[in-house]
Amino acid sequence: MSTAQYTPTIQPTVQPSIRLATVVLALALLLLGGCSSVRLAYGYLDWWMDRTLNKYLDLEGAQEDLLSQRVDEFHRWHRQTQLPRYADYLDQLAAEVDSPADTVPARLTEIEKKTDEFWNSSIGMLSDLLLPILLQLDDAQIAQLADNASKEREKSLKKWQKDQHKREKAFRKEAERWLGDLTQEQDAMIDRELASTTFDPKRRDAQRERWTNAFIQTLKDKPAGYEQTLRDLLIDPQTLWSEDYRQMQEQLRVQARNLGSEVLQNATPEQREHLKSTMREYASDFRFLAAQNP
Repeated sequence: MSTAQYTPTIQPTVQPSIRLATVVLALALLLLGGCSSVRLAYGYLDWWMDRTLNKYLDLEGAQEDLLSQRVDEFHRWHRQTQLPRYADYLDQLAAEVDSPADTVPARLTEIEKKTDEFWNSSIGMLSDLLLPILLQLDDAQIAQLADNASKEREKSLKKWQKDQHKREKAFRKEAERWLGDLTQEQDAMIDRELASTTFDPKRRDAQRERWTNAFIQTLKDKPAGYEQTLRDLLIDPQTLWSEDYRQMQEQLRVQARNLGSEVLQNATPEQREHLKSTMREYASDFRFLAAQNP
């Protein structure tokens, strides 16, 4: 997870984000990426969620208290029910690291589907907990939500435009997390593949704007069945993807999958041992956390 991610990243509650799809990057969605200790970072998950959500929502009094309560409830649910699933899956994958290389592309697709399953389970729970709060927002709060979402979109777009190699750096960072030091050949694979990326931050921003506008307008107008419409938008933002954007996302998934497959097929024995060890360490951490009282 960006402090993020175990499975759910909180941004999709306001702006849909993109899940990456390789054994290296997809599994990163289960973890608190960039933190030195999963156990330590996970303990701050409720604080991080509160802080993130408050960047968008202008709450006070009973609403703010309810938000904290719902965040705690989600954290407790995620710890007790989801972390054991992640641990089991990581142990399963660790046992398959030495499987024949020709099965890697198909296996990465299966892993991608499994991480999507984890994602959908968590974002569904989170949406059900937060939606009642969103339904209580008055006109001024809805306007503030729209303004905050717009500002966050602008900040995100500027970051992407400022760093044209953001995806390359993210992929390499996650690859090194799981495999250790990369070989020169693997570095060249990443440079070559991502140099031809189809990612366009402006199209990503335009799609986020489209989703945000639809969500805000539904909150304002409250048409018949609007509660279900809002839930659908939170859980499945892809329903608003344009065909052009959908094609870009599929190309990115294929590209990431192919790159992950190529890197893994060229993994050294030391890297494979590092991968197995890292998976099992995370699995152990998840089981430890699941057994703790929130």
